Amino acid sequence: MPNSDSQSSLWKYKADDSQPHWTPQSGFNSELPNLQLSSGNALAIGQSHFLLFASSANQTQVLSYNAITNVWAKYDSIDPQLLAMPVQQTATSMAVLPWDGKILVHQANKFNSSLQVAAIAEASDAFSWQNMTVLVVYLFAMVLIGVYFVFKNKNVNDYFRGGQNIPWWANACSMYATMLSSLTFVGIPAIVYRTDWLYWGGIWMILAVTPIAAYVAMPFFRKIDATSAYEFLSLRFNMPVRLFASGLFTLFHISRMGIVMALTALALAAVTPFDAWQCVLIIGVLSLIYCTLGGIEAVIWTDTIQTVVLLLGALLCFAYIVSGVDGGIAEIFRSGIANDKFKTLDIDFSMDSFTKLSIWVIVLGGIGQNLSTYTADQSIVQRYMTTKDVASARKSIWTNGIMAPVASVLFFIIGTGLYVFYQSNPEKLDPTKQIDQIFPAFISSELPIGIAGLIIAGIFAAAQSTVSTSMNSMSTTLVTDFMRPFNLCRSEKGYLNAARLLTLLVGIFGTLVGLLFISPEIRSLMEEYFKVVGMFMGALGGLFILGIISTRANASGAMVGLFFGVITMMFAWIFELVEGYLFGTIGIVSCIFVGYVASALFSKQPANNLSGLTIHTMK
Repeated sequence: MPNSDSQSSLWKYKADDSQPHWTPQSGFNSELPNLQLSSGNALAIGQSHFLLFASSANQTQVLSYNAITNVWAKYDSIDPQLLAMPVQQTATSMAVLPWDGKILVHQANKFNSSLQVAAIAEASDAFSWQNMTVLVVYLFAMVLIGVYFVFKNKNVNDYFRGGQNIPWWANACSMYATMLSSLTFVGIPAIVYRTDWLYWGGIWMILAVTPIAAYVAMPFFRKIDATSAYEFLSLRFNMPVRLFASGLFTLFHISRMGIVMALTALALAAVTPFDAWQCVLIIGVLSLIYCTLGGIEAVIWTDTIQTVVLLLGALLCFAYIVSGVDGGIAEIFRSGIANDKFKTLDIDFSMDSFTKLSIWVIVLGGIGQNLSTYTADQSIVQRYMTTKDVASARKSIWTNGIMAPVASVLFFIIGTGLYVFYQSNPEKLDPTKQIDQIFPAFISSELPIGIAGLIIAGIFAAAQSTVSTSMNSMSTTLVTDFMRPFNLCRSEKGYLNAARLLTLLVGIFGTLVGLLFISPEIRSLMEEYFKVVGMFMGALGGLFILGIISTRANASGAMVGLFFGVITMMFAWIFELVEGYLFGTIGIVSCIFVGYVASALFSKQPANNLSGLTIHTMK
């Protein structure tokens, strides 16, 4: 930081490198006006800014510095009393301290001192009545879809599988929305704005897994006519393995619901009149209504609408970003390249490369996460069963497999575009905003009235679609895995009513978890999401793969492998041994290896009829 003797350069600590170190930031002094500076006159604000208090022309000047874009801006959202505060001509020091949500500014010399108190005011984001009208109408329309489908659900097959009459293209859109949705729209631009394109390679790994999903995993589930993915496990192993896996899946989706709602709520609270907890309740309650009423068919059709709205909205947003940058698209690429924002590969094979997003972590982590999702995630497997035949399901898988990485390019370039936009227009960025709020804040402030409301409504509804998918898939597993095998209901109508009740209960519980996840201390909820996926789904993916590829694996070995896989991932998470993006792959490998070895120890265990249940016995 600058001091009274000499204006030394700003230094930034880079902790992400293999050898963390301090680096000087060029341009720090050259961009400062002729101000009187002294040590202790800076204050951190938000997640990426600090305020610099200085004196000029007998008046306090307040500047903000963005540690991400490395640019200065004049900060006006300070109590006017502080900005008008006279500066002592003979002051030899100025100290700035946070105090109970306010700022204390102390000036002193050898004769006297003064103390001023001021508040940091968040910038006002006026969400117009026109935008609010669009938001309310859009969300109400999504609820009406759920009400419409309530009359089409005659039995559990309709409620959980849509009567197997869903068009393949709608099913593909639903897969895309289920896997990414509002996490893509809000989380990816935020993380790219803050860092670079390293996660992009992991998304492309979906193409390596798509053939496995289309020609290996999906036919297994179609052949046994599964409603729950975990029915396969009771046929291949036994009922305890099935129940343990189904319970682990439920824990995963409860956590996933919380992260999706919290991420979206924190972002939307920045641009709407609602607080974050109110946004969580809106998402949760509306999801409960149309998911509980309409079942999987309502979820799929709302997913399809969200996919169209969000992709078109993202294209429009990028057009406005380009128009707001001097030099347009050429400047975005020039500045992005100059600031290393297009970095897609970290070629590092050192001993500690597994603790960051090195190339092999991205490749192996991306394959592991997608493999777990396509083989063991009920929310995806359930969609294998909603189309009329295997060919239609295969089209859905391939369409989603191509759509996901191609569409991701748009969201990654938006993140880089936001970086360049706020580098060129630093005064437009409110330093109090969290990083995850940056894209919705841009939408609210830079897009025309009405259009902004539609896109914000789309983000709301996309989160609802993701949450409702979790609700429906959890109620599916609870009914199919924990109720049907034990004949807990006397009729099909009884199971349908139980499904609706369980959807309501898991929705309420997931909403409560969403309220717990709201925390300004979480720097990137998208990164937390990657960890949660790996934590719960990695071992499950390993369990399914073990059962499919090996005829020697048995129930006892599978249970040991699943348990060990979960413990391994918990150990890696608690002690931060590896990058969280690698959790899924660790779970898969540890479950398969330990499960296979343990099965050899229980080799005398009677085997099930494996006909059609492994790649070696499938006709």
